[in-house]
Amino acid sequence: MVLAFILTLLAGLATIVGGFIGIHRKMRQQHILAIALGFAAGAMLCVSFIELIPEALRLLMGANGMATGLMIGGVAFAIGALFVALIEVFLPCSNSVKALNLDTQSCEGYCHGNLRHRRGATRDGRGTKRRLLRSGMMLALIMGVHNFPEGIVTFAGAMHDVSLGLTLALAIALHNIPEGISIAAPIYAATGNKIKALGYTTLSALAEPLGAVAGYVLLRAVMPEQAIGIIFAAVSGMMIYISFSELVPAARSHATHIAQPILGTTAGTLIMASSLLLLIM
Repeated sequence: MVLAFILTLLAGLATIVGGFIGIHRKMRQQHILAIALGFAAGAMLCVSFIELIPEALRLLMGANGMATGLMIGGVAFAIGALFVALIEVFLPCSNSVKALNLDTQSCEGYCHGNLRHRRGATRDGRGTKRRLLRSGMMLALIMGVHNFPEGIVTFAGAMHDVSLGLTLALAIALHNIPEGISIAAPIYAATGNKIKALGYTTLSALAEPLGAVAGYVLLRAVMPEQAIGIIFAAVSGMMIYISFSELVPAARSHATHIAQPILGTTAGTLIMASSLLLLIM
């Protein structure tokens, strides 16, 4: 249990790592972002296809039979993907990678493509700063809500299987880094206060260990293996959707050469697959 909580905490703290990157503009070079985002996508896809989906199907088919287990797994996968899609519809700025450009344009203008709003923002420097601060604070809240279920999943995965918990924590940590950047960058751009930017990033990151506490409460209620299988299938749907909807397109948009996102995705897949192999041996 202690190890599961530590893994969840470390995954959440990766958001703060992104916050430090967000307040150092020189580190936010386009080609580095492209490779890093591709790396995160490769890691998440590898975990989903090699670890989460097979484990979810094993648990569900063991409890319900092959046909019913496959059907439940497929429905849970689709619900997970649909859940993230609905979040992006109702909370457009929840797409953390889109928000990486918040230092030059407001959250509303960027996410909705409102050119007139953006042009007005550039003419009114003070108004732009207010919008950036509001956007950063809103993103901190949204990402905190987003991190909470991730904490539950990481904790439950680690309690179920330590190797699964390790891979989940690493994949989620890689995804949390751009979230930290998207929170800290606009707040720092608006206030020039690094401590304030990192403070909001830290508050958002703390939602992950809070999710671990919720996971502990759920497991104490003796969560059946079938429920864990459904959670794993839903999370794999969420991770795959995020990879193709956010990470891969963002890696391509930030790339200065076509090979950079491919290199990052390949490296993420290979390193994650290698880590899974080492944990099995």
